[in-house]
Amino acid sequence: MNKNTIQQALIWGQQQLKKLLKNSAYLDSEILLAFVLKKTKVYLYTHPEQKVSTKSLAKFKKLVTKRATNYPLAYLTSHKEFFGLDFYVDNRVLIPRPETELLVEQALAICQPPLTAKKSPLTICEVGTGSGGIIISLAKNLPTNFCGQLWASDLSAKALAVAKKNTKRHQVTKKIIFKLGNLLTPFKNQYFDLIIANLPYLSRLNNNIVHEPKLALLAGFDGLKYYRQLIKQTDLYLKPGGYLMIEIDPNQKTALIKLVKKLLPNYQLIFIKDYAKRYRLLKIKKPLH
Repeated sequence: MNKNTIQQALIWGQQQLKKLLKNSAYLDSEILLAFVLKKTKVYLYTHPEQKVSTKSLAKFKKLVTKRATNYPLAYLTSHKEFFGLDFYVDNRVLIPRPETELLVEQALAICQPPLTAKKSPLTICEVGTGSGGIIISLAKNLPTNFCGQLWASDLSAKALAVAKKNTKRHQVTKKIIFKLGNLLTPFKNQYFDLIIANLPYLSRLNNNIVHEPKLALLAGFDGLKYYRQLIKQTDLYLKPGGYLMIEIDPNQKTALIKLVKKLLPNYQLIFIKDYAKRYRLLKIKKPLH
């Protein structure tokens, strides 16, 4: 089929993708062509007869062909929106999920009185930061008079490189200190008011998740390998009255209750549902005394 106009290219892209991506074939075709042409989707609508260069068509065809293998759209465009911000992503990091925005919302809600009424500045840490989406979203949305310190860690040096790239993109480089290492172990002699984590919590991959780094997804036979480690570390790093907040698989609620009661018997547990009415977050509060 002739693909030398915007409209023709979009139709061709949709035809290539519709077998695998019935509901998003045309949308994905639009996103990829807009990316190649460095134009908005509105431009595509308003210039359907605009000719597409041979070079651009070749690039578009290559991207569509790769997308037809279920390769993530975000990796093809190196772009993913999260909490209203544009993040750079590639196959070194997990692609931020919309449901994780709830973690940022709840973290911002916690960073209010009485926690902010403390005499010492707030200290916030994210472990397993990946692309930096959570900690950077906090840095961009905390009150302008916030005078605390933000920290983040990751086991992967490659992931930290992506996170640091995103701090430059969003001009928060000076607000976040990154550490290479497993969970809280890089933070010797550091104590936090809030520890946040969206760690791997899958016990196995499904057919739709094969291109993202397994290190960022899989967590042992029950999906709790890393949370088990983190919860064991928490008491040493969390200030009295502070919070550990984690994203979970709703099916792990019962197992997490048992785990926390065993390792942190005096802590308060608060489960929070996402917008689909499924338990998605767990807040664990350390007693004041």
